[in-house]
Formats: sequence, structure tokens, C-alpha cells
Amino acid sequence: MRLRIAVLGLGAVAQSVHLPLLLRRWAEFQVVAVADLSAERAAQVADRYGIGEVFSSREELIAAHTDGRCRLDAVLVATSGSHGGDVLALAEAGIAVLCEKPLALAEAEIVRIEAAGARVQLGYMKEYDPATAELARVLEGSSVRAVTVEILHPSAARQLAFANLLPAPADIDPDRVAAAAQATQDALDVALGTRTERRWRELYANVVIGSIVHDISLLRHLGHPIEQVHTARRWGAQGADPGSVELTGSLAGGARLHLGWHYLPDYPDYTETVTFHHETGSASLTFGVPYLLNTPTVLTVVAAAADGQSRTEYRWAQQEAFENELRAFHQFVATGTRPRAQTAEGRADLVVAQQIIARLAGGAVGGEAASR
Repeated sequence: MRLRIAVLGLGAVAQSVHLPLLLRRWAEFQVVAVADLSAERAAQVADRYGIGEVFSSREELIAAHTDGRCRLDAVLVATSGSHGGDVLALAEAGIAVLCEKPLALAEAEIVRIEAAGARVQLGYMKEYDPATAELARVLEGSSVRAVTVEILHPSAARQLAFANLLPAPADIDPDRVAAAAQATQDALDVALGTRTERRWRELYANVVIGSIVHDISLLRHLGHPIEQVHTARRWGAQGADPGSVELTGSLAGGARLHLGWHYLPDYPDYTETVTFHHETGSASLTFGVPYLLNTPTVLTVVAAAADGQSRTEYRWAQQEAFENELRAFHQFVATGTRPRAQTAEGRADLVVAQQIIARLAGGAVGGEAASR
């Protein structure tokens, strides 16, 4: 079954990752439409990839599907801000969704999505990385004592220097931009309350949900979900620079977590290292720039050897995590095979994210996070 799919939101991840891979998976997907608030950017993308239908809003895309002008099996959602409204509207139209993170910023959004009977797969590509699968095998039967996570996060411009992205559009109606931004602010009001300081709202949306959530989901996927966030602090923030975040917590099974996230705008390359320490050794995943396709994640396994210690590295250059995610999405829509993360997993990850921001803000948050 070749799925008729549209891409909603044509920013960096759509241009550098999703569209090239959808075209590469030509036997499973036919990209029949693109939609973006910028009609100019949508037209440029459509022309580059030979896509027939162009829309400038979610509403136009759904209307074309409903009246039969552009029938869709699925939509890949890669818009900015909270995706709750997009996923809900597509679910109500009966369209399956592959949703880039975040699924939502507030749990109440996920409740509405579930009530609509949404068919949705979350875009957690690390769950489809072959290195992650091998790590799960290596850890099987081990008693994990501690997990450390270190994220070195350069600027988006530095991570995307290779991508030759289209220039920022200048044709978007300011009122439509404001309306889209307001939807995200409304979700943040529900998640954190209306009186929470702007710095905590931005840290929650851009860092905790925008980046750290990948590690929250990875630990959950590997069977060591974060059960409780004990401490969290931030330092080094200056203006728009979010600085560094450090947190500690306890994981299911009794292990402890230490996580450090550091925004270093001029650091050479994005680097994320997740290490599991157990009674007979350690195992680490080292992820590179997520936008750079077929850059293999490195799995390093340290174990005892007859004359000391062995250190073995594994790489899978022929497999791309984002591409494996697309293959799983095809199976989900075509055959009903359950993907690795849906609304229930997104909801669990969101609760942990709200715990983190509540600790970072010293309890000075309202909304859903106040009870975490």
C-alpha cells in the first residue's frame, strides 16, 4: 500500500530530513501535498520535489481532503510550537498523523486528542535507531545502577550549516503568525499557569520539551523511565541563551539519573551521550547532529575481559533512525501495527517534563505542572 501523505510545516526538519526521506521511500509514500503559512515557501518546496498540491493552512489542507480534491491517508506534522491543535483537527478529519515532537505542551491537549480517537505516531526517532535496539539487547538482564546523560547543544545555525535551507519567508500575514503563536501560549497557560514567568515558559517549551524530552522518551523506551525528578537547576543563561540545565532523578528499578544539558552556540557539533552503568560494565550511546542523515549513532560497550577490560564500538551507517521511523509509520497506517510511541507515551513523557520545569522554577509554576 502506497500512502498518500502531506507534509504540514516546512521548516528545518521537514526540509533537511522528512522530505528527502519520504522521496527516498518512494515505494511506501507518495507526497501529494505540502502546507505552510508561507505560500512562497510551500510553492518552492513543491517545485523542488514535484509535489502537485500546495496549501497555506491546515484548514485548507483538511478541506481539500474532505471534499475529495486531495485525498490523504496521512499527514506528517512538523509545524512550530504545540502540535495539539494540528493533531486534533487531523484526527477529527479521520487522517493518520506522524507528529514531530512535541505532541502537545499541556496534558489537556492530549486528553482531547485521545477523545477524538486519533491515530498518531510520535516522532521519537531515537526509538528506531539500530544502536538503541542493540543497547536494549546488551542491557537485558543487567541491574542498572546509574544513568548519565550529557547534551552539548550548539546553535541551530551551526547544526544546519550543511542543509542549504530556503531563506526565511517574508510573505506570511502577521495576523496568522500571531494566531499560531497564541495557540502555543494558550497551551502554555494550561500547562504552567498564566502567571508563570516568561523565562520558565520559554525554558519549558524550547529546552525541556524541545530537546530534553528525547532523553525522557529514550529512557522510557529502554525500560528505565524517570519516576521522580529530585533536583533541577539552571545557570549561565544570558538573554536568549538558555545556558545550562542539570537535573537528578530516580528511575524505575532503583537506578539514579544525572543529566546535563548545555547550550554552547559555537560548539563544533551537537553531541549527546547516554551511558548506562551496571554491575559488570557500561554501555553508551553517542548521538550526532540529528539533521544530518545516515550519521551513525555509536554504541560503546565496556565489559570485563580475561586480562582486564574490553571496549567494543558498533555503528550502523546503512540505517537511518528517521527512515526506520517512517517505515514503522507506514506499517502503522497500512496494517495497524502499533508504533513504539503514541499518545499514552507522549502523555507520560509530558508529566516528567512538567516535573522538571516545576523543580527548575522552584515551584513557582501554576497550571498542570503545579501538581507534579
